[in-house]
Amino acid sequence: MGYFDNTASQDSQGAVNHALSSVATILPTDTAMPLECDNCDEPANYSVAFLRTLPQLVCRCCGDARQFSQLELTVLEQALKNMGYYLPKMA
Repeated sequence: MGYFDNTASQDSQGAVNHALSSVATILPTDTAMPLECDNCDEPANYSVAFLRTLPQLVCRCCGDARQFSQLELTVLEQALKNMGYYLPKMA
């Protein structure tokens, strides 16, 4: 799903300029995000909703554990936004 923002404006000579903003795809917060273990590179998928809780991530392969940080969440959400995805705000 996406949305369009079709706007029109006039320049100083009265010509109409049409601008079409970029299309955003709504990404449900239960969408899986692939992450890899920092220790053994084992892949794992976590939902955006889960990552927003800033959980402790534990690798199923080697047992390595670490906290998912606010900085990582901010970078992930900004990268998705830059790629044209819209994430609903937390409830």
